[in-house]
Amino acid sequence: MRVYFDNAASTPIRDEVGQFLKSGNAEGFYNPSSVHQEGQKSKAQISKTRDLISDILECQTENILFTSSGTEACNYIISHAIHTYKIKNVLYLETEHSAVIDTVQSKDVNKVKCQLTPDGVIKLADFENCLGSLSGKTLVCAMLVNNETGVLQPIEDISKICKKYEALFFSDMIQALGKMDIRQAVAYADFASFASHKIGGLHGVGLAYMRNSQPVYKQVFGGEQEFGRKAGTENVIGISAFQIALEACISKMDSERANNLKLHEKLVDGVKQISKNIIIPALGSEKDASISTLIFPGLKSENIIIGLDIEGIAVSAGAACSSGKIGGSHVLRALKYHESEANSAIRVSFGWHNYPEQVDFFLKTLDNTLQGMNFNF
Repeated sequence: MRVYFDNAASTPIRDEVGQFLKSGNAEGFYNPSSVHQEGQKSKAQISKTRDLISDILECQTENILFTSSGTEACNYIISHAIHTYKIKNVLYLETEHSAVIDTVQSKDVNKVKCQLTPDGVIKLADFENCLGSLSGKTLVCAMLVNNETGVLQPIEDISKICKKYEALFFSDMIQALGKMDIRQAVAYADFASFASHKIGGLHGVGLAYMRNSQPVYKQVFGGEQEFGRKAGTENVIGISAFQIALEACISKMDSERANNLKLHEKLVDGVKQISKNIIIPALGSEKDASISTLIFPGLKSENIIIGLDIEGIAVSAGAACSSGKIGGSHVLRALKYHESEANSAIRVSFGWHNYPEQVDFFLKTLDNTLQGMNFNF
């Protein structure tokens, strides 16, 4: 048996997408900027996808920008907001994805970290006090679902506070798509980011949502694609596959959420039976059931990951985009876990294709692996 529990990094391609790629419908896409029939067919396919997504998000088609990844979407939104709206301050969570943190750190603005609870939830009273004390226009960055712990941020409350102080609100919703009512979530934000490969689509397609499509901001030059915002030939097949994956995950959302919850409960119960010394962050707060981090004090993350991989189980040590960074998970360090604990963590993340027997196999294999590593049970 081979078990894939790293869906927060990237999901497998959905069956619906696979069928599309194997069909004749995936052939014959050309440069959508060309004026001939072949090019216009490709342009029409992009417009069809944009129309569908704008209907789902209840926004204008011009408010959607297709990018090459979720990371680029985050970069674009932050750069666009700072440049266009003359942002002076950026408030952000230390638990944000590196695509947000690193972009913020690269900007010449006043950078302020929001205070968090031990589970990583924003402290709303401190947030409001901080926001109210700042002068000049402010951008607030708070991801909806954390990509390592699964904890949810209260974006409705954050949105209300932002509006009170006329601040702009950007929420990275990449891990939330297909797991909750995304239309309602987007209604709270001025900006949001998404990625195709997190929902069973292809790599190489992201999406930036902007409540206000004007004025146009551009940071990649050489063409007038994407309403003049981003030069470069569009990934027509990838965008088309994004549409198919999005339709599939939304139509199956209730059953897939129920399955994730069942798997999560089995995982937590099983881990507690293995050892009381295994730490599961954020269990005390509202969280998405598909993502969990497990900490094994005294062991090294990479040793556990390799041991499980040899036995047929794929997990990770956190965000794939941060692999290779020294010091372990920045998310866990932000939650005040010691560096040794941050270096002892693995992330388990479920998808629609996982089932209970795989969790049983994981738990049995994990127990055996920990015994072989002389874990302090």
